[in-house]
Amino acid sequence: MAITRSTHATTTVLVRTSHSFLVLLDLCVEALRRRRIRRYYRNMTDAQLNDIGLTPHDVQAALSLPLEQSASDAVVKAAAAEAARW
Repeated sequence: MAITRSTHATTTVLVRTSHSFLVLLDLCVEALRRRRIRRYYRNMTDAQLNDIGLTPHDVQAALSLPLEQSASDAVVKAAAAEAARW
């Protein structure tokens, strides 16, 4: 089958559309993760957060990141940084 100009153009559009959809899907997944983080840490006291190496500011800072960045990774890094100080 010969690839015609219109077939190539259509394929290009589909690839771009698929990429856009995957980016949107990633953003939705990150938003759901952040919802879970909020729910999980919302009821913890400062002492409980401190026990796991976090402060309320660490959690808030992670949740304030752009959706393109992982809040879960930011929370883990903050806890690891605190653990390294011990």
